[in-house]
Amino acid sequence: MKISHIKYFVFVALLAIFFSCGEKENPIVEPVNGLENPTPETPTVTKPSAEIQQADLFSQNALGTYYLWTREINNDIARLTPDTCKSPAAVVKAIRYHEGKKEVDHWTELTNDLSSFTNSVQGLGLTYGYELQAGRISNKNGVYFLLVCYVVKDSPAEKAGLKRGDIFLTIDGKEITASNIYDAFNTKTVKLGITHLVREGDKQYLGDIEKEVGLTAVDMWEDPILISKTFDVNGKKVGYLVYNSFDLKSSTTLPDVFRGFKEEGIEELIIDLRYNGGGYAFTECVLASMIAPYSVVSAGEVFQTEVYNYILADAWKKQGHDTNTYFSPKHRMESQGIDEDVSDANPGIKKLYAIVTGGSASASEGLLVGLAPYLDVTLIGEQTYGKYCAGFMMSPEDLYGEVSEVDYSKITKWGIYVMVSKFADKNGNNAAQPDGIPVQIDSYDDPFDGFQLGDENETMLKAALTAAGKVYTRSSIESRKPLQTDFIEHGVPRGVLIKTDVPSIRNNY
Repeated sequence: MKISHIKYFVFVALLAIFFSCGEKENPIVEPVNGLENPTPETPTVTKPSAEIQQADLFSQNALGTYYLWTREINNDIARLTPDTCKSPAAVVKAIRYHEGKKEVDHWTELTNDLSSFTNSVQGLGLTYGYELQAGRISNKNGVYFLLVCYVVKDSPAEKAGLKRGDIFLTIDGKEITASNIYDAFNTKTVKLGITHLVREGDKQYLGDIEKEVGLTAVDMWEDPILISKTFDVNGKKVGYLVYNSFDLKSSTTLPDVFRGFKEEGIEELIIDLRYNGGGYAFTECVLASMIAPYSVVSAGEVFQTEVYNYILADAWKKQGHDTNTYFSPKHRMESQGIDEDVSDANPGIKKLYAIVTGGSASASEGLLVGLAPYLDVTLIGEQTYGKYCAGFMMSPEDLYGEVSEVDYSKITKWGIYVMVSKFADKNGNNAAQPDGIPVQIDSYDDPFDGFQLGDENETMLKAALTAAGKVYTRSSIESRKPLQTDFIEHGVPRGVLIKTDVPSIRNNY
């Protein structure tokens, strides 16, 4: 199956089903004049189950107290009335903050499986161990291909020999369509038909299927530290780090990477965040404290300022709670047993280059925003995603406490990821708001370019090394805008930034 003269278009296949609740639902029919069993002309509308009623109340309380835009959606919160609302997750999604028709908050989400949500943010769970983008085959209506961006160390994908640039044309022997595309992520076994891009002069097309590869998903941690290495650029050492998620485990492994950079004597750092959609604010601060000038870190300067809603701002002002985040040589998260001293892991970086794309979000943007006042930072690639706020990943126990008069016995597995604050640098500025941080040097992620991540000729790394002073010969492949593909949201929505160190405010329940 050779397809020549193909044009590629961005694949945006979003399927959404919205259910309305609250005032749009039928009212409850109560017995009238002692009538126990209404006649067919008086239909009975049942109340939501006890589980759903508890989920409604939980959502009301969380949004009414912690939500960054609680004042703006105050009237809509009533749609979560426990007596009538049967679809609280859909309502939470529908009422999260808009400015006119523009959806500002894309991230607040109610889930009935908080554990899976948490594991996804932590890089845990069943996985094949690859990151894919999707593209549309324009001369075949509704047919797509999948493109490998990278594979995770020690994963089934790596063990099967898959690598960046591989293209999937079939899943389990069938062409890839909207009905089966997520089988590449959400099944326990899969068989993939693999090909590559063929270039003949100015022409480029997908070749025939070369082989089929079978994979079995495994339960593993996906290490977000994909590559760390050092380049010699005109006599100076430049570190390179591909970092794909701000999970908590990597907050304890990143310091060893930076101790290695310090031993190598790096003066500049290229941090590759092109696939990093966010994670934990704690890990973000650990990383920032190893990149910022050590004088700033040891002095405990402000890394980020934050703005909360009027309820929290007033409560914390009365409590004397400081809402700033500070650089520090020492970082502690008692709930996770993390106690990390990074005082010996700061290389003294003089210049930072950040490789970013529209896939760089949340904690990635927060890192760059917080560092900008203290360090020379150059952004290379494409404008970032534009996630300028942070949230709590909150269970009913987190909200109500272990001892509570509120009955949440039927929703112990539920939870809500709720936006609670907007971050900014020490001066109150946030370049990520409202639509992402612009770059100084344009470049494009091109898994078709024939080079693996970490190769000095890979398109975006080449742009960064050139900015650092490396001179390439004419024989090097020139940078070009690649054929277009798009990220697939297959787990936690891109743009998760989780706060874990916020005092409880429970006097509203």
